[in-house]
Amino acid sequence: MDTTRTLLVTGATGGIGQATVLALLAEGHRVVATGRDATSLLALQGKARDAGHTLVVIELDVTSASSLAEARADVLARVGVPDVIVHAAGIAELGPLMITTEPALERHFATNVLGAMAVTRAFLEPMRTRGSGRIVHVGAVVDRLTLATHGAYGASMYALRALNDTLRQELRPFGIDVVLVEPGTVRTGFLDAAFDGLDAKRTEGSRWNEVIDRLQTLKRAVSWIGVAPERVASVLVKASTVPSPRRRYGVTAAGATVQLGAKHLLPTRAFDGLVRATLGLAKRVGVAKSLGTPIALVTGAGGRLGGPSALALAKAGFRVFATDSDPATLVHLEGHENVETLSLDVTDPRSVGSALREVDARTGGYGVDLLLNSAGYVDPAPMDLVDERTWQRTFAVNAVGAMRVTRLVAQRMCDRGSGRIVNVSSVAGVMAFPFVGPYQASKFALEALSDALRQELHPFGVDVVLIEPSFIADGFADRVAKSIESRGEAAAHWRPILPHLPAIEGRLGVLGGDAEEVAQVVAEAATMPRPSPRFAAPWTASVAVRAEPWLPAAVTDRVFHELFALGDVGARPAS
Repeated sequence: MDTTRTLLVTGATGGIGQATVLALLAEGHRVVATGRDATSLLALQGKARDAGHTLVVIELDVTSASSLAEARADVLARVGVPDVIVHAAGIAELGPLMITTEPALERHFATNVLGAMAVTRAFLEPMRTRGSGRIVHVGAVVDRLTLATHGAYGASMYALRALNDTLRQELRPFGIDVVLVEPGTVRTGFLDAAFDGLDAKRTEGSRWNEVIDRLQTLKRAVSWIGVAPERVASVLVKASTVPSPRRRYGVTAAGATVQLGAKHLLPTRAFDGLVRATLGLAKRVGVAKSLGTPIALVTGAGGRLGGPSALALAKAGFRVFATDSDPATLVHLEGHENVETLSLDVTDPRSVGSALREVDARTGGYGVDLLLNSAGYVDPAPMDLVDERTWQRTFAVNAVGAMRVTRLVAQRMCDRGSGRIVNVSSVAGVMAFPFVGPYQASKFALEALSDALRQELHPFGVDVVLIEPSFIADGFADRVAKSIESRGEAAAHWRPILPHLPAIEGRLGVLGGDAEEVAQVVAEAATMPRPSPRFAAPWTASVAVRAEPWLPAAVTDRVFHELFALGDVGARPAS
């Protein structure tokens, strides 16, 4: 039996990607190596030739739709539909989130998450028609281990894990395996590039300069505990070629294993303290006086959660500035005591700046004591039906938009020595399931951003809190049905799910809660003197959040397979 595979590897000119290409060739497989740098691709091709192998190289920028279209046509013409896609393309940039620019955050998502999904979609339909295929994502141990100064990269890795898990559940009925390989630190040029931009983040008098100094001194130690790229490549070869792969493969040195254990076993405050001490973030400033009546800014106040939360905060004694990109959605809040409405679109820097200047004008330049990031966007659909625009919109609102407002508001809080940021995440930011892939990926990212911010801002008197609601009914069944029906024959393989959607929504509703219940939890998180890092509502959400780190993926996959009636979709071909 011929076990030779045809594999497409992205990011093949980097350390892990290059090592994987050479290891696959040595095993006798057909490999298409792709990357952005044509010169490096030719050098890799020469190295393969010197070793007696034939290597196909194709230029590909995973963030460019035109580049991907050209590469796809070239791949299909030269080798046909790949048996396996190995996603090794990625970028990393370290530094505190408060001085990480929005373009830098967007680049992480565009390359590490949206780029991977775009390449998968390019070949998914022929894989599904064939009834077989495999997608292998190169993640990182920081997809579960949030660290200060790793916020942007960690957020993209959290999002990639969500993407991977959702794809795995949705594609398994069609005979396609999806595998995640999670290395720790790897001794490659990728690591050097992650540290190289730190000097450019320095500004005179910045509160973050000492953190940058400490991070640079840690580079040698971080490199020392790393593993060789060849070790990761050997695991990727296994994940790509064995008949029945595991869902996840870890490739970590002892140091990373200890960190993961500490993260899961220690109380969050204790783990945060260790991280801050390592990075020189242990000093906490004194708390300044406030105006008396605390000021709250709520984004997305026209939404299902934002409106009730704004009213709950007003009832709790806050002067609330309720904002939304669509002022018409705020009409029901006008006239309520302690509530003022403003237009604010979190995806538009000018709109954000204008709204915050208006808040300053109405508070005598004080700013806000509490920021509630509840603006959100979700467009439920199976992952293979989601277009690039939806992915971009989802991340622009749920992750980049939240950080845009946070960075501007938190600067003033740090200067003042007090403040609180409450981010509305979701159980879908902790546990991935079918039909809401982009939303889940963005909420996983928000979880990582929030954890890194909490570690970084605590020394300056600013608390960062996550709210993790469970399912709240919002026409889920009708919206998924519309996404399938509107795509005609391109979505024919999902039509068997249509009769089950009302029942699926009903099952989710049993596990869910209501917006008013979540709003009360928001008010509690906003007013507690020493809030917990996370609040889940209702009790079902708390159970899910606490259980997720300990549940094997095989268990959750089986539960969601039944819950979402995936047994009626597709058919796994016989061996």
